[in-house]
Amino acid sequence: MAELLNHRLTGEKRDFALLLIHPLGADLSIWDDFVAALDGRVTTLAMDLPGSGGSPGPGRPVGLAEQAEALEALRGALGIEKLCPIGIAVGAMTAATYAATHPARTSALILTNPTPASAPQARQMLADRAEAVRQGGIAAVLPGAVDRSFLEMPRDARYERYMNRFSAQDPEAYALAVLAAAEADASTALRAIDSPTLLVPGRHDVLLPMERTEAVAKLVPHARIAVMEHAAHFVPYQQPAAFAALVLDFLGREAALA
Repeated sequence: MAELLNHRLTGEKRDFALLLIHPLGADLSIWDDFVAALDGRVTTLAMDLPGSGGSPGPGRPVGLAEQAEALEALRGALGIEKLCPIGIAVGAMTAATYAATHPARTSALILTNPTPASAPQARQMLADRAEAVRQGGIAAVLPGAVDRSFLEMPRDARYERYMNRFSAQDPEAYALAVLAAAEADASTALRAIDSPTLLVPGRHDVLLPMERTEAVAKLVPHARIAVMEHAAHFVPYQQPAAFAALVLDFLGREAALA
């Protein structure tokens, strides 16, 4: 049996949980403030995707389908019945892939800073970034790789925590994750989504701006869009309390789960 993903489970209930999927270059700690803001009102399961944080990787890029199966193995091992996957940016493509391939386990879906796929220009940028990191380490892409994600956001303790975490990651593991992101395409998965779906773009996101959310909405026409006005590329991290309130409202009113 393959080793389970490194994870953090909060709450005692196993009938339903939020499945928290981090973005490229992050790990499960990006969810800490959001989980704290939920104040125990729902079970949460955060994890490190393969090759990120404390989860082992196979030494190659891991695609969306393989990531989704690793998530399903974790769900099964923990005995959780139903999930609401919540993904950030590239992690939103993983969340959509999980929902499409495991609809019986998916009660709802929340995609923040979403995109259907990595656009052609983004693919080249990501390939260049992977090469830069392999040649010069993580420092080769700083501070730009972090600063663009925090456009119009304060350079406060939250920014510093993210910068420190990003700077400390393994360059080769990050390069492999970047290469996987460059080839990621959740368009087919998104067309198959039939669960209640919430799309949450950040108003100041220049990496995945509003038109990427609109592209997702064309594939999931029943999805609701809620713009987070005071966030950029990492909605749940940059506005954890406001996002927690939005999630609980969505689950209670539209997904009838809270």
